[in-house]
Amino acid sequence: MEQVPCSGCCTFFTPRNKAQKFCSRPACQRLRKALWQKKKLATDPEYKEGQRLAQKKWVQNNPGFWKEYRRRNPDKAARNRSLQRFRNMMQGEKPAFSQSSIAKMDARKLSIDSLSGQYWLVPEVAKMDAVKIFLTAIPGHCA
Repeated sequence: MEQVPCSGCCTFFTPRNKAQKFCSRPACQRLRKALWQKKKLATDPEYKEGQRLAQKKWVQNNPGFWKEYRRRNPDKAARNRSLQRFRNMMQGEKPAFSQSSIAKMDARKLSIDSLSGQYWLVPEVAKMDAVKIFLTAIPGHCA
């Protein structure tokens, strides 16, 4: 099978099947799992409820975790507080340019993977044979 670019790290690898988009590196597999879970949470209400119950149970079993975390990481806590103040301020007034300066990573609706596949180039004017081409989309962060 032909080598393809990994959707996580952009290095070329030989996939085990046509559906494989990520290489076997641990960081890429974590990204793959995170994307799967995000999609699953958005589309499966039972899974979402199970995750909510698991999180609730974890919080009950680890009382005071977040208080201790903020105490140990004052810089992260201060940053989060300032960003939250900004988000609260922006909820009252909606400027034309954007709702906040925080990047929304899933804003783009078009999936680059939907461009990959086999296509036939069929000439309209010249007398040429049609040519079959294969397109593999490379994520924007790889270019």
